Amino acid sequence: MELRAERQAEGIAAAKRREATGAMLPGKKKTGRPRAIGPAEVATLRRLVDDGVSVTEAARTLKIGRSTAYEALARY
Repeated sequence: MELRAERQAEGIAAAKRREATGAMLPGKKKTGRPRAIGPAEVATLRRLVDDGVSVTEAARTLKIGRSTAYEALARY
C-alpha cells in the first residue's frame, strides 16, 4: 500500500513539473479537473441573473449545478 501511495505522489509531482515547464501531454493544457463552465457561460449566467431570472432557474437553463452557478458568480 505504501508503494502505491509513493508512486502516485511521484506521478503527481512529475505532472506538476511538466505543467510548470509547458511540456504537458498531448491534448492537455493543465493538470486537474476541467472547469464546468467557461467565460461565455459565465457571461450568459450573469446576464440571466441581471435580467431577474433566479440563480436556480439560470443554472437549470445552462444545465449546471446551482452551487456551480453561485461559485461562478462570486468568482467573476
